[in-house]
Amino acid sequence: MNQGNFRTYPRNSPPAAARIVAAALLANGDIKAVEWRRLTQLDAVARLGLQGLQWDAVLDDLCEDLMNGKTDTGDALIEHATLAAWLGEVDDTALQTLVLELCVGVIEADGDVHPRESLVLRTALDHWVLAPVDQARVELLVYGLDFQVVPRGSASRVT
Repeated sequence: MNQGNFRTYPRNSPPAAARIVAAALLANGDIKAVEWRRLTQLDAVARLGLQGLQWDAVLDDLCEDLMNGKTDTGDALIEHATLAAWLGEVDDTALQTLVLELCVGVIEADGDVHPRESLVLRTALDHWVLAPVDQARVELLVYGLDFQVVPRGSASRVT
């Protein structure tokens, strides 16, 4: 799906951040009870700054956008370019860290990292400069135990 077919949210807004978490939740195409419980345990809705039924609205809007604009994206539910655009809407480092924590929490809740869930995390690794501890946690989920942490993004550039 072309990123132009999705709703837009203000940069660094609670709905912009929540949409990324919702994408992680929906990535494998199956929302499990254990994933809902993990979001509740992590107090995701409040920590994202959402009020009332805003989380439900973001999730509903994402599902509606996905259904209305479905194109052939191969095995991915959401195109890489679309996900990258959403990640670009969250450039506040503290908010990125929170979103990443919530995405990792929901993805690892069922004890299995689906390839489409891995895509969400890999795209975050490619677009956000993460603290080494956050990067290591994500790479462990994405690549397993056979990985070596290598600085990414602007942190890897030599000046």
